[in-house]
Amino acid sequence: MEVLKHSVRFFFGILLSRVLGFVRDMSVAYIFGASHVSDAFFIAFRLPNTFRRIFGEGGFNPAFVPMYSKALREGRGKEFLGKVFSLYMLAVVSIAIVGTLSADWVISLIAPGVKDSTTHQLAVYMAKFIFSYVVFVSLSAFFMGVLNAHKSFFVPAVAQAVFNLTFTLTLLLAGQSLGFRSLILGVLLGGVLQVAVNLPFLFKKGIRLGLRLSFDREIKEFLKRLAPSVGSFGIGQLSFFIDTFLASFLGKGVISYLYYANRIFLLPLSLISTSVANVLLALLSRKEEEERSLELSIKVIILLTLPAAAGLIVLSEEVIAFVYQRGSFSYRDTLSAAGLLAVYSLSLPFFSLYKVLSSQFFSKGDTLTPMKGSLLSVISEGLFAFLLAFPLGLGMVGLPGGTFLSSLLGLSYLLLNLKETSLRPLPFLPTLWKALLSCGGMVVALMLLKDSLDAGIYLKTPFLIFTGAFIYFLSCALLKEELTLRLLKGLVKKLGYP
Repeated sequence: MEVLKHSVRFFFGILLSRVLGFVRDMSVAYIFGASHVSDAFFIAFRLPNTFRRIFGEGGFNPAFVPMYSKALREGRGKEFLGKVFSLYMLAVVSIAIVGTLSADWVISLIAPGVKDSTTHQLAVYMAKFIFSYVVFVSLSAFFMGVLNAHKSFFVPAVAQAVFNLTFTLTLLLAGQSLGFRSLILGVLLGGVLQVAVNLPFLFKKGIRLGLRLSFDREIKEFLKRLAPSVGSFGIGQLSFFIDTFLASFLGKGVISYLYYANRIFLLPLSLISTSVANVLLALLSRKEEEERSLELSIKVIILLTLPAAAGLIVLSEEVIAFVYQRGSFSYRDTLSAAGLLAVYSLSLPFFSLYKVLSSQFFSKGDTLTPMKGSLLSVISEGLFAFLLAFPLGLGMVGLPGGTFLSSLLGLSYLLLNLKETSLRPLPFLPTLWKALLSCGGMVVALMLLKDSLDAGIYLKTPFLIFTGAFIYFLSCALLKEELTLRLLKGLVKKLGYP
């Protein structure tokens, strides 16, 4: 029960952060739309934000928490914490200083297509201030690891929500008067409060951070564990840099369109695949449940991601308009971002299956194969995106097209390397064809409804989403899809016996 309690708290903390993250993006779109200012900000914020993704979303904790917990049990917690904290701060402060001093070179490397333009000059100016966010976000990630080891989960999980809320309020209050400088101010204020929210809870638990620079055997072991963990997360983040790099050659606004569309695409990907993969990893530790757990997880992914992908493709324009179309974000901007979201959505089932199959390898202690698969996906994405966008002339639509093709290649690599499992395609075929047939009915209904429904976008979009979901799951039930029927029986039983 304790695990369930902490898991629920962590989930709601992350969910709150995600929701406020969308509000943050909506505020940027409202004030700056898809302009050279928003392009410059997303370029400048790319590298510091990547540090948040790598360290704050799982790259640091797997190496730090077990060793710190062991040191606490042995009465060496303060000593170990001091050594890691000193080395950690030395590294992140150095990165922030180097990034600030070499901002021009870094921006030229990330987005060479905007070189010698107003966008480049503005991105460099912003980066010189925003690079200090690396220190704040790294500190927040460190505090998350410390508090998690002390069984405190909600506050560190909600720290990013504090950043998003502070950034949004700063932008809404000062956006008109300060212009692009409000973006810088929002990042810095948000970073400070993101760190500060953890401090009372650190003091409450009697945690004191001292400086003790050392490079002994224990620190070497920590770095040995940290490298592959951060490496796995880091490889996955390279795709964002590839998209930014290529988009910089495709004109003003394209970097912003990609960012806005990708943010919506990542929501179902993270909520569905990450949740299922994390639960599966725990279940796979029990050998007798391994085959059944993997089979069930794949069926769940098929059932959930196929309608999510189909719905985002059909309703891409409505979803983008619902989230972003206000203020400086025009209908023309909506059409551009919607086309990218539709193509991104093709990748959803394949990336989700990749995450679930990765858990199969992790449960065997094999972290190398998923890392190779990630590296193959990133390299192929860059190649495919370049070919589609430039030689084949698809422009910005070619970038998410490259993401789709790379997701197929990465999943194929894992499937070819599956060993010591009796996983066969036959058990999934009934679920697959019933899900596809149900998706077909949902798509037809949505296309008819969205053209005939006379309502404002804020009523129309939620109605279409809920109606599509209802039609899909009703169709699955009528086709007697096993998992859907089990879910319905569970709900009926719960309602009948409160």
